[in-house]
Amino acid sequence: MNRFKRFLQVGLCTVLMGSVFYFGNGKAAAEDIYIKIKKGDTLYSISKKYNISVEDLKEYNQLTSSKIIAGQELMIPDLEQTKPLYVVVAGSFSKKANADKRVTFLKKKGIEAVVVKKVINGKSLYRVQAGAFSSKSKAEKMKTKLKNNGIKDAFLLTEKPLHINGITVGSSYKQIVQKIGQPTKTEDDKNTRSLYYKNDGAGVRVTFNAANDSIEQLQVYPEFLKTASVPTEKSQILKLYGNPNEVKIVTCYESAKCEQIIYKFNNDKLIVQIDRDGKTVQYLDLRKTK
Repeated sequence: MNRFKRFLQVGLCTVLMGSVFYFGNGKAAAEDIYIKIKKGDTLYSISKKYNISVEDLKEYNQLTSSKIIAGQELMIPDLEQTKPLYVVVAGSFSKKANADKRVTFLKKKGIEAVVVKKVINGKSLYRVQAGAFSSKSKAEKMKTKLKNNGIKDAFLLTEKPLHINGITVGSSYKQIVQKIGQPTKTEDDKNTRSLYYKNDGAGVRVTFNAANDSIEQLQVYPEFLKTASVPTEKSQILKLYGNPNEVKIVTCYESAKCEQIIYKFNNDKLIVQIDRDGKTVQYLDLRKTK
């Protein structure tokens, strides 16, 4: 079985799935800042200086308490990578044809919109999405515009960019080490790096953007990690990411069947493959769609 999993890892590195999901804001490469704690510094004073909450500082640095000491190094993450976006919803429908009609109506009014599928308790629902904004005020303006055009059921949702343990497309390599741990060894092949933590399988494979060295694709195999912070079961995935956009049954282990739970947000896609036992996470694959 381990031989097949190693083969599966190699295969996944060469496959790039493309499917444009939604228009949205582009992201630059992450530029995490590392600071050295000085005498008298507190998490509160640092949070004020860098405009980040104490809770986020603790999460990104895996701190179990608010105690810090002089000489300690802290990461100040590029929060643009993980900042929630305000999604404007112009209706939700059980039939795709009705959602398509709403999109056609909006386009006649000069409002761009797309249909986003959600799978909830095995049933497909179709949400009409009229933009994802980093600014709440801009999202509110779009919602008002929709209501002025007769869409009385328009509302806002807040959704975080897709991530694996806080690491997003566009994050830095340092953030992988910070969030998942220092590997025992690494192997490089062109712009792809494999990180080994235990046993003989790579726990992480990351493909970098050649232009700026930011993460372009991230594959994580919980079985080969030392950290317990990455979800290992389907129930944890659904609790963390919510209802998926798509669910597929795929062939694995020759003739066996596995399940793929697929999330899409803005221009990113997260594929989580569940083992044939129906509950164990084989891998998580985060990538930017073409």
